[in-house]
Amino acid sequence: MTKNRFEDKHTPSYGSFVEGELIAHETSEWQDIKLVRTDAHGVVMLIDDVLMLSEDTHYVYHEHMVHLTLSCIENPKSVLVIGGGDGGTVTELAKYPGLERIVLAELDPVVVEVSEKYLPELTAGLKDPRVEIRIGDGAAYLAEQENAFDAIIIDSTDVCEEAHVGAQTANPLVTDEFYSHIKKAIRPGGVTCQMLGSPTFYTNGMSLMYHRLADLFTHFKPFLMPCPFYISGDWCGGLISDDNPLEPKYNHVDADKLVYFNMDIARGALALPNNVRKMMK
Repeated sequence: MTKNRFEDKHTPSYGSFVEGELIAHETSEWQDIKLVRTDAHGVVMLIDDVLMLSEDTHYVYHEHMVHLTLSCIENPKSVLVIGGGDGGTVTELAKYPGLERIVLAELDPVVVEVSEKYLPELTAGLKDPRVEIRIGDGAAYLAEQENAFDAIIIDSTDVCEEAHVGAQTANPLVTDEFYSHIKKAIRPGGVTCQMLGSPTFYTNGMSLMYHRLADLFTHFKPFLMPCPFYISGDWCGGLISDDNPLEPKYNHVDADKLVYFNMDIARGALALPNNVRKMMK
């Protein structure tokens, strides 16, 4: 195996990188995608030379995004995932016997294709008969929906990073129009989960997104999760709803089907350290 070094451009000043064999390199209409087989982490995905996920640690992120969200909903039946073409979020959703419909709205078909080929465990849930894969603009698909989903999971770029540098208006997944479409598409008692980013690197962006979502929705609760593959070590998401108090109390999936997440983790994820609380003021 010929090993090469792949630098992470997300945090270049920290010197983050992986070493391994480049097993796939595709340039789609939207982005540059690399798959690297490493000794330490299994297969690693980079998009535009930014580390996205590793085969050995992805479950921490994906289990939080899915199971924390659905633990706030008594009887979820239908879920929309925007982004998440690597399949990890859908594969976690496929563990729910009570779900009747899972829609994946992914912009880039190449992400789905390379993930299915090189990350079969991560994408196993895409084969579930309840899953609909819709390639195209997730925001445009959302705009067409009404009272359709019990949960919406936005598994996309780091909106706190974009807010930190003043570029959030370029992202169609954080506009006022987008959030108005969420309100229209979500069913009564439904919950939306949005990936935010690193509270360590993007303190200003975290504060901006907190106040934005708190102003737009009746209930907003940020949560923290450890992300061992990211150099900051922590990552943040947010739960939002107009009529759900966002209290994790429903355990829908047996613990033996999960690697990391449980109901104690669910409650602990909503307990914020003091430095993050200060960002919310």
